[in-house]
Amino acid sequence: MDRVARAPLVFLDVDDVLCLNDPYGGMDVISPRPPADLHRRLFHRPAVEALCAIVEEHRPVVVMTTSWIRILDRGDVEDLFARTGLASVARALHPTAWQAPAGPGQTRLQAIEAWLAKHHRGEALVVLDDTFSGTGLAGSRLDAAGRVILCELQVGLHAGHLEVVRRALGATV
Repeated sequence: MDRVARAPLVFLDVDDVLCLNDPYGGMDVISPRPPADLHRRLFHRPAVEALCAIVEEHRPVVVMTTSWIRILDRGDVEDLFARTGLASVARALHPTAWQAPAGPGQTRLQAIEAWLAKHHRGEALVVLDDTFSGTGLAGSRLDAAGRVILCELQVGLHAGHLEVVRRALGATV
C-alpha cells in the first residue's frame, strides 16, 4: 500500500528568526498603544521573504515554538501574521496542535520532542530557531540529521538558509 504523502512540518520561533527586536519586539505587539508602523517594521524583511518562500515551495504545516505563544493566542498570531506579510504562514498553522510550548525548566528541544511524540507521523521537518532561545537543539539528533537551522542573533532567517530547508523537507523522518 502506498503511503499517503503528508505535508512537512516547520517548527517556528519568532525572536531572532523573524523579529530582530529592532526597532520593535513582542512587547510592542501587546502594547495598548502600538507604534503606527509596527506591522511594517516588526519583522525583518529578508526573514519574511525567506519564510514565505519556504511556505510557497513546500506547503508545510507550521507549529509555533516561540515564547510569544505565552502572550498571543492562535487568533492573535493569525492576525499578526496577516498584518505583517505572513498570511500564508497563518493559513499554514497546524489545525489543532499549532504550538509546542516549553514548560517550566524545559528546553526548546524537549518541547519539540514532546510535540513530535504526540503528533508526528513521519513527516519531514525542519526547526527554525536561533542560537539563544533554541536551547538543546545544537548537537541534538535533529541537528545531526540536518533538520535544525539556528539563526544568528540580529541576523535572522534569510535566503542563505533555503538550501538547508530544502534538504530537510525533502526527506521523511
